[in-house]
Amino acid sequence: MAGIQSFDGVIFDMDGTLITPLLDFAAIRADIGIVSESGILEAIAAMPPDAQAAANEKLLGHELSAARNAELIPGAVEIVTACRAAGLKTALLTRNTRHAARIVMERFPAFEFDLIRCREDGIIKPQPDGVLHCCEFLEIAPAGTACIGDFHYDIIAANAAGAVSILLTTCPDWRDFAREADYVIDRLDELKGILGLCG
Repeated sequence: MAGIQSFDGVIFDMDGTLITPLLDFAAIRADIGIVSESGILEAIAAMPPDAQAAANEKLLGHELSAARNAELIPGAVEIVTACRAAGLKTALLTRNTRHAARIVMERFPAFEFDLIRCREDGIIKPQPDGVLHCCEFLEIAPAGTACIGDFHYDIIAANAAGAVSILLTTCPDWRDFAREADYVIDRLDELKGILGLCG
């Protein structure tokens, strides 16, 4: 992306970006009874309160199971460590629950972030609020912030916030929205070149 010469921070997605994407969204939809093509969290939010509670309980079961069984995406710890060693601020921004994120952090203690923001903490992706909150908390400008994720919502949120969007091609449908990203990478170690961490 022309015009961005340096970065002050990096915002990482979690599932499909740092850990293997074990959430089977089709199975989750079937389990909960969601037939619309909207996001699962958005579909649950539109349900009556009693149905929401049951749906959220089922969703949590899927999320915690995935968190307990996921493995690291190759290069995940290395790129987060390299960012921090270079003095970049780092945040984890996920639509997942705080409980699942805590499990991941406990399983992989080499991860270290200046901020972890989960869905309990406010408006979620694809809205830009999470990106903007991370930037405000870290005291960095969106234009100097790289947002790395594997899903369309990650790209939409980053672009809407005025940040630099980077797509990691682990999502099966990534080609459908790759043109919307500022950068497209196949491996996390490619981030070093974008962020100026080579060498």
